Amino acid sequence: MIHPAFVGQRILVAEDEPLITMELGRLLEEEGATVFAARSVSQGLRLVGTRALSAAVVDSRLGAEEADPLCEALGQRQVPFVFYTGQPDAPSARWPTAPVIGKPATAKAIVGAVKYVTTADRRDVLYRKSQKDHDPKVLTSGQRIADGEERIARVSCLITRLEAGGFDTSVARENFWRR
Repeated sequence: MIHPAFVGQRILVAEDEPLITMELGRLLEEEGATVFAARSVSQGLRLVGTRALSAAVVDSRLGAEEADPLCEALGQRQVPFVFYTGQPDAPSARWPTAPVIGKPATAKAIVGAVKYVTTADRRDVLYRKSQKDHDPKVLTSGQRIADGEERIARVSCLITRLEAGGFDTSVARENFWRR
């Protein structure tokens, strides 16, 4: 069954294990996506540089290499990504907004995470934590208010897009406006 959210999506699968790459590719293609596979950071960087990608599924380690250079390149091109890794604690510190799925996982979990990053606001899934980032506890009240208003606008927009797609959003809308 082809899910409308994946039709026309171009997804990079950066995974060094061939069987996992094939399984992820098959799963995403069954959902309507076009899949590009990379077994190393250098292959992934070439694909990021030459393809218009919608999203990526990235193992935190590709062979002996950390996937950070690939994640940096994806972030620079505004391509959201999901970590699919046997080390689920490894990427979360540097990439706190990228969903992390531990291996092994169900097809539903993988597809759900990719659906999330392809429909979420890019600012919600592309944030990279660096040493220069300020502690969020130190934000001024004005910054907190502005950030809250921006998040409210994004959630409202997401609910509207879901409604336009024919989804029942009555519970989400009721709970959202109650706050």
